[in-house]
Amino acid sequence: MKSISKKILTIAAVLVACGLKATAQQNPESRLNELFNPNKYDVFVAAHRGDWRNDPENSVQSLKRAANLGVDIVEMDLKRTKDGQLVLMHDKTIDRTTTGTGKVSDHTLDDLKHLVLRAGTHHQTLYKIPTFAEELAAAKDNHLILDVDQGWDYFPDVLKEVTANHATARVIINVLANTQLDEFQRLNGSVPADVTVMIIVDMNRPDAERIIQSYSAHQRTIVQCIFADDQLPFLQHTKDLARQLPIWMNGLWPEQNGGHDDDRAVDQGQMDQTWGWLISHAAKVIQTDRPRELVDYLRKKSSPTDER
Repeated sequence: MKSISKKILTIAAVLVACGLKATAQQNPESRLNELFNPNKYDVFVAAHRGDWRNDPENSVQSLKRAANLGVDIVEMDLKRTKDGQLVLMHDKTIDRTTTGTGKVSDHTLDDLKHLVLRAGTHHQTLYKIPTFAEELAAAKDNHLILDVDQGWDYFPDVLKEVTANHATARVIINVLANTQLDEFQRLNGSVPADVTVMIIVDMNRPDAERIIQSYSAHQRTIVQCIFADDQLPFLQHTKDLARQLPIWMNGLWPEQNGGHDDDRAVDQGQMDQTWGWLISHAAKVIQTDRPRELVDYLRKKSSPTDER
């Protein structure tokens, strides 16, 4: 355990308190640019659907609470309404997270705005389903980078909305998982050079390296590595990959990180063996369902009072 901690500290010694100090000094545009500097070793915290344990997932309130915790990035999901509007929703249906029922695509925006969001306990809240434009505005007001997930099916509309809100420099847009760049562009049109995209790759695929390398032509690319087995050969070479593209790893569920997950970190107190392990394997972004605890962990690891 001590040897793992030492590996972490070589990275953590140059952290800026998980972005807490940096966020106060820099705008999200500058912060996102830092992610592409291979000589910067800050670890970014991405809150999965915001701070959904305390407020409804994919809500403006969940974003604000995550911002108050000191995260760098909020991840959110998109769906399109019957009248072509982009709104925040993870599921294709609204049954689980709202007071309504049915598919998002069967409702107009006006229909959805008459509903309220449910909390994780399924009780009604006071909060409405946000539009993508409302979430972009909230992210700007709270100095956050926004990660747009599940928007690949309407990528041109996402780009249009981001551009209209002057948000290109502070947004990450996820593209269709396990898809080479040329194939994605054939289906969705060209990806502008100034747009930051993230390709999600199952690292157990035989073509994983080919998929990643296809994005070398697009300089503003992040690679999200998914792996159920922590003995995969690629994990011996993550530092080499990180010199080419910033690496995003998930603490969410064990099948995404070879068992180095959030619940193990918090419920079993094994933070060095989970989040620390991800950092030691060159994760520059960790997406988490436990943002408060991860922020605290990184703050402690970057404290000048820590033993080096």
